Amino acid sequence: MSIPSVIHVCVPASSANLGPGFDVLAVALGLHLRCTLRRAGMGLQITASGRDSAEIPCDESNLIWRAFLRLTGGRPKEGLHLEIANEIPLGRGLGSSAAAIVAGLALANEWAGLGKSKDQIVEEATEMEGHPDNVAAAVQGGFVASCIAADGGVLSTHIPFRETLQAVLVVPQFQLSTEAAREVLPTGYSRADAVFNLQRLALLLEALRQGRGDLLREAMRDRLHQPYRAPLVPGFADILEMGNSGSVPGLLGVALSGAGPSVVAFCDSRAAEAGEAIVQCFRRHGVEAEARPLPIDREGLVTEKTDA
Repeated sequence: MSIPSVIHVCVPASSANLGPGFDVLAVALGLHLRCTLRRAGMGLQITASGRDSAEIPCDESNLIWRAFLRLTGGRPKEGLHLEIANEIPLGRGLGSSAAAIVAGLALANEWAGLGKSKDQIVEEATEMEGHPDNVAAAVQGGFVASCIAADGGVLSTHIPFRETLQAVLVVPQFQLSTEAAREVLPTGYSRADAVFNLQRLALLLEALRQGRGDLLREAMRDRLHQPYRAPLVPGFADILEMGNSGSVPGLLGVALSGAGPSVVAFCDSRAAEAGEAIVQCFRRHGVEAEARPLPIDREGLVTEKTDA
């Protein structure tokens, strides 16, 4: 087996916990982590550029490298240079750790010639990440529903959606730890709240498949995590109300992205205007934010290699 001299991987950001799809539904978005691995010199060299690159470790604690070693079973004998070009904001609920894990596993899969499928990479990544929603979307692309099966394996499937659906991402200028966001969740829920979310999740899946914008606003409502996390994100309660009210033309629904603090909004038109309305809501609560209309990434993980 010849060892590739250069491997490139591209992994999208992901937004999970969409509306009523807590720990179930995620979507891949058009922001990417790009990594290149090449033979070079002696030992390990890691360089990082792009968004939040100063926060990316360039030593063996790097999450991409740790995921790489998980599959290779140890350090390769060759000297390696890992180049990281990042577009995904860190600590903002956009699946940055999932993207890093997937990138490292994909690099190892190609470098060592392991031949693992995308489903197997999702399985491995879930073991590292602890939950499958972000990693499944990052690997598969598009909208993805996932679960831990009764035998402990991971099941995931694409959710069809109309191409006319637009997404806009609004990123506030502060970080929120996943641990803090988890701590505010209750240990149990009422039957009424569980049924509320089940009803809307079923409605959401059909609204996406049929392109039914008239259903999406109600289908995006949630009682399992967003009401509890809203106090951690200044302005988010008002943003939810704005999304539910239909007061912003073209805006079909909003959701906290992952554990927050970013917000993802879905629109049938005027995505830039909807994003600006959310930015202004953040500003009224003393928080600066940036809005970006983004494509929904349909490809997921992309890998290219050049053989020596």
